[in-house]
Amino acid sequence: MKATLIFDSVNNLLFSKWDESFLSRMKTLNEQSSDGNITDSYNVAQLLSPIITSQRVMAAQFGNTYSSIQCKDNTVIVFDEFLDHVFMIITKDNIDDAHRELLDCKTLVQHICGQNIDLLHSPVYQDWLSVLLDSRNKGDSIPGASGVIGESGATVAALNALKAIAKEIKCSTYQHFHLLLFVGDKMLALYSSRGSEDLMPPDLILLSIQCIAAQEYWKDVNESNSKEVGPNSWIPWLSEENSAIVHLCAGPAVVPCAPHSLHIAEVAPRIVFVVLVDTELRDIGIAAQMSSQILSNLERLLLQRNLELLPSTLDSLEAALKKTTDALRKNKSNANLCARLTSRMLELRKSCTTTTPLTPETTATAMHTALDVVIEQLKPDIPSLKMDQPLKELTGLLAPYVEFLRVKAMRYFSLGSGETDASSITLHKYLEEFPGLIHFIYVDRTTGRFLAPDMADCADMLTPDTVRDIVRRAMSSVREGYGAAAWRRGALHACVVQWWERRGAALRPARPPHPAAVRALPPPGDLRLAFHRQLLELAFPNDSQGVSIKELICIHLGLLPASTAVQQARRLAHSVHELVGDNPAVAADLL
Repeated sequence: MKATLIFDSVNNLLFSKWDESFLSRMKTLNEQSSDGNITDSYNVAQLLSPIITSQRVMAAQFGNTYSSIQCKDNTVIVFDEFLDHVFMIITKDNIDDAHRELLDCKTLVQHICGQNIDLLHSPVYQDWLSVLLDSRNKGDSIPGASGVIGESGATVAALNALKAIAKEIKCSTYQHFHLLLFVGDKMLALYSSRGSEDLMPPDLILLSIQCIAAQEYWKDVNESNSKEVGPNSWIPWLSEENSAIVHLCAGPAVVPCAPHSLHIAEVAPRIVFVVLVDTELRDIGIAAQMSSQILSNLERLLLQRNLELLPSTLDSLEAALKKTTDALRKNKSNANLCARLTSRMLELRKSCTTTTPLTPETTATAMHTALDVVIEQLKPDIPSLKMDQPLKELTGLLAPYVEFLRVKAMRYFSLGSGETDASSITLHKYLEEFPGLIHFIYVDRTTGRFLAPDMADCADMLTPDTVRDIVRRAMSSVREGYGAAAWRRGALHACVVQWWERRGAALRPARPPHPAAVRALPPPGDLRLAFHRQLLELAFPNDSQGVSIKELICIHLGLLPASTAVQQARRLAHSVHELVGDNPAVAADLL
């Protein structure tokens, strides 16, 4: 049973995605309906409104927030709130898995809608979010990390091809862009124009999900037609040119608030070309997101009548609004809007500190209205790119590598259907050096990248579901505060080791995080890497520059003694570290 629900500020159901077992459960609660028709969103919202209201009242009026409810029949309800919208998942999954999925849902909403969550009223945005939620687990990536193609010849050829066609990408309005190639959900090459802001690790994971969604649609279209449809058929949730405005992560909070224009094209099956055009609204997006969040906190303080925190919150809001108006002026936006924001701030401060005819709640609402106009500025028109000629040239340059990359896409570490190319199975060097070792996953949690050997060699001994369970158990151990853990799963030994590095050298935390503090963090493995960023700050307060978190998950045969398995894991960590170095793309032998 699973349902993903988003409620707006007045508890109306804005987005819903559920299965039949959830509907059956709702029918048992709907005693007044004789026919049991509960498919209407209004009826579901009515049944769940007491829970939503309780969550809002406890959070807004008493400051007593709770993030989950666990029922006697093992049903789990998890909550999150963003800009007066409540996100909810109802499931019977593990509570950490449900919480991680909810965080990912919130990130995906911000990715496609920015701060204007009401865009989900549109069926197009509802379909878009639905397919992205479906696609987050369809690729080969593990939670919170994505893979790379490490074969040096193909990587260099792809990068040279992107450089060659960069001059063909003409977008007179904007000067900064990124060109990317994905094979499945793994990045093959990235070329950025001069002066472009670097893409953050969550951005690459979000883009890989977009690519998986596009590939799944194109695959379904070709399978449903007797004749194969030509490449780059229209994807319904994008424009007719397969483009849209998406929001990439920016700012210290790593929140999707920087609008970019996304353009997707298919080079060959499972090989996708992506163009990202920076719409140069990053500063406005960061400032507006900060202002909106502080204003929401201020409104909550007014509901709680918490006057002690009011002055400092007003100061923070004024500073954020100044950044917003400065960004608007720099972008040559409407001067009247800047003046309106400034005057609304003066009215808000006056109503909160002195006696005026206007109540603080009224002036806060007026401020919200003014910020909504700023958010409207973050919906630029999608620039039109003439992709036909660059795509044709790119296809020609990559032609010698297409078949190789298609095989690589099927033979990588795969959590999908287990498609493999059995004719080219080879035993890897690590199997000879570490007898009893079946599989391993090496993860750099700071960059959100992982390396893993081809699973074709161990397909008979290890199923995708087993790997999922082991990765999930490893993340649970890390969340409990353990630096290493080992356990037995049937005929297998599994272990996970986590350590810290600064510029390639092992490092001890200045202040080891307390296990209770680690357990209070969000579950590891979400798209924005929130757990590991906060863990880094706990371990190295004010000194986390250049520090990275590494993990190694090993799977051995159960006949091997546990001590030997742990010893091999330590040796393997050193071997992989030497092979990877500072550039994971050179680890071709592993992939």
